[in-house]
Amino acid sequence: MKSFLFNTLGLVICTLLTGARSQGRVPPLVATEFTANFIQNKFNHNGFVVNHTCSGTYYSSYTQQMIRADCTVVDLSSNNHSQPSPLTSSVSISLLDFTKSPPLNTVLELTNLANGSTCATYEASWLPPFSQTFLRDVNAIYAGDEVTAEYGLCEKWTFEIAQIPGPIFTFYFDSFANLVRYDFYVLGDPVQGNVGVTNKFYNVLTGDKTLLPPTLFDGSGKCPHESSAGHPASSLSMKLR
Repeated sequence: MKSFLFNTLGLVICTLLTGARSQGRVPPLVATEFTANFIQNKFNHNGFVVNHTCSGTYYSSYTQQMIRADCTVVDLSSNNHSQPSPLTSSVSISLLDFTKSPPLNTVLELTNLANGSTCATYEASWLPPFSQTFLRDVNAIYAGDEVTAEYGLCEKWTFEIAQIPGPIFTFYFDSFANLVRYDFYVLGDPVQGNVGVTNKFYNVLTGDKTLLPPTLFDGSGKCPHESSAGHPASSLSMKLR
């Protein structure tokens, strides 16, 4: 009788545990090699609405540990685009090299044809190229579903990362399990208050390590002329000031 009761209890516990596991969600895998058209917007939740827009092409390679973003940019001209001010525009290439320690960002920027381009290199502050299990490795939490205007129904996963303290990230996956958007925001920044950034991907192309040729990422740390001082306005950066 005792044996029957123990066996029955064990079966019930096993069934309950199995049911609980089946209700849990496992973060999706992420493409390690991809390129896409993308639009980045930065918001300050202080009445100044969108103050930075970057539109162009994004390349990310986990095997090469490189990211490149080619952008046409429109910004507010104030420091870090955080105050009402005239609009400025530029064209830029931002090359992030995660083979170096610390990671290096090389930025070439053209604001007009008369002045020519400027170039700067500095420590990169950006998410590295994603491994396939990136979201699982950072213990991402399922954040519900959202119907978006661009992609329809998306599944959301949110997380923080120790290497870049401050931002809270949210990844969006469409019904085909493609990463189509990721956002990050910081609450209570001493300069800008609450800040949000959205990165939306279109025409996503994924593949193996041969998708993106190494020549796409040539020139890391090699400005073609003397580097300009300061932080280029259009570079990819999670530093808010």
